[in-house]
Formats: sequence, structure tokens, C-alpha cells
Amino acid sequence: MTLKFFVICILLSIKTMALSYEGSVTRTKTNVKFVDASLQKTYSLNASTALISSYINKLSDGDFLSVEGFRDEKQTVLTVSSVNYIGLNVLLGSWLGDDLYCYNFTSFTEFSVSYRGASKKCSPVGAPNYTYLINATSNSWVMLLAGDRGSYVGDLIINNSKDLQIQLYDSETGDILRTIHLRK
Repeated sequence: MTLKFFVICILLSIKTMALSYEGSVTRTKTNVKFVDASLQKTYSLNASTALISSYINKLSDGDFLSVEGFRDEKQTVLTVSSVNYIGLNVLLGSWLGDDLYCYNFTSFTEFSVSYRGASKKCSPVGAPNYTYLINATSNSWVMLLAGDRGSYVGDLIINNSKDLQIQLYDSETGDILRTIHLRK
């Protein structure tokens, strides 16, 4: 009897444990779907809270999502219990900074910075020299950046697909260190 109870408890705890999922978002006018990167299977997205729902509703077609959640294979639904990080498709590619640097976002987690001087074009550069993660808040995108020169926290403000700003903050005081205006 005790062994049977123990096995049932373990099975129930495994059933209720959230797992990690990564994949891309597909959006239609009526709903948001998730394509699991490892399984290449599409799931409807369901949020466990209103706040997570607001994060998911901010995403666009082609964005990347790393989440914790529960998958229902019969209903093909992924219920998201927490968001690890988000990759914004609009950010990918080369951007000209108002600080005479090029910012080349090569993936949803890496980018490189190179000096462009007076040139109106960005040249391809070597390996990425910064890593970054994006997460949502109720009214903005927050970036965590790390590179050789240190770690930073910033707000990502997307004006449109060819114009954005990154406001970098001092992590101790909260003061704005600088605002970088980027254009494609």
C-alpha cells in the first residue's frame, strides 16, 4: 500500500512539473501559436496568468520564445507558466547607431558592435562580442547585455521596424547612462 501511494505521488509530481520549451511564434489575426524548435510541432499558446498573456500578446510573427510550461499533447496546447526570455525578429540584422557604431544582431542572444565612422554602411564583423536577453514587462522590453566591457540593463524602445532606441542604465543607481538611437 505504501509503495503504491509513493509511486502515485511521484507520478503526480512529475505530471505537474513545468518543463522548458523553446521555439518560434506564429501569429494570425485570431490567435498566437508556438512551433517547438526540437519537435517542429505547433501548439496553441495558453498563459497561466494575465501578465504572461500580455507578454505573449506583444509578440510578432517569427519572434522567439523560451518558456517554462506544461504541454497537453491531446489538445496541442502549451500552457506557459513563466517566460525565460524573448527574441524579437525585428531586432535581427545590422543597425546604424547615432554614436558612429554598427550594431549587428546575429541571433536572438548575440550581437557585435563595430566602429563605422562616417560610413553609412555596416561592414560584416567577426564573432559577436555581446550576449543579450530580452524580457517583457507590462509596458516595455527589458534588455540584459553582457560583454567584455561589463554588464548592462536597458530598455528597448521600438519605434518601428527601422527605428529603435536602447536606453542603458546604471544597475546600481538606476540613472540613464546613455541612449543609443539605431536605424536600419
